[in-house]
Amino acid sequence: MKNILNRIFTLFAASSMLLAASCSKVNPTDEAGQLLEVNASNLHGDWELVAIKGQPIAEGSSFRINFNRSGEEYKIWNTMNSIPSSYDYSEGTFELYDDVELGTKIRGIDDAGKEWGDLYVIKELTRKRMTWVGVNDPSFIQTFERINK
Repeated sequence: MKNILNRIFTLFAASSMLLAASCSKVNPTDEAGQLLEVNASNLHGDWELVAIKGQPIAEGSSFRINFNRSGEEYKIWNTMNSIPSSYDYSEGTFELYDDVELGTKIRGIDDAGKEWGDLYVIKELTRKRMTWVGVNDPSFIQTFERINK
């Protein structure tokens, strides 16, 4: 009888430890592929555009954006619309807001008051990658990768 009770106790203890380990909270930023909540904190940092409509951006072109969660500010460095040895620079503020049907949208306004060309839905955000879809042109899909520092 004592042997059976010891086995039951051992099984119970092992089950409890496994249950506790499986219920522990996982930090979503610990796994590169896990989807993150779209918010200013998770966008914070440097991103580089790597594809538009599923096609890699042209060699020699570059589009980088830095999101700063403090003040919801952004900075953009863009060589896609300029001669290769120079770049366009803009900065301003961004706004995130939820759309019940589409998901979280992002829009930006530069310091001169000019809005981005479209509103975008952030369809996927992981620690290393995010995908934007144009609201007015859903075929305009942009893929960004986080730039590691």
